[in-house]
Amino acid sequence: MLLGAGGFLTNPAVNARVFSVLGEVRTLGGAMNIAAFNVGIAIAPWVAGLVIDADLGLAAIGWVGAAFALAAFASTLLDRRLTRRHQRTTQPHGPAVPHTHQAATASR
Repeated sequence: MLLGAGGFLTNPAVNARVFSVLGEVRTLGGAMNIAAFNVGIAIAPWVAGLVIDADLGLAAIGWVGAAFALAAFASTLLDRRLTRRHQRTTQPHGPAVPHTHQAATASR
């Protein structure tokens, strides 16, 4: 039940992040985000089924879940790093407003 609640609560946060990043193409981004969720919903049980068919035991399914969680965590760290890099390169260097106050006080 906690896993389901966690997944349910994560979805709006991920959607908000996607919408905040995309700007003008929010509709397409929202559709791609939901499609990615659906791909994950399909792939995870398929991989778990492959693990069961390989006679690795039911406990190995937990390792599959851990691998998917680790991949999700890695993608979160990558997103964070790329966002910070983008912010550093797009922010203006120095103050946005010229130092008119300093120039005015220096001439007095």
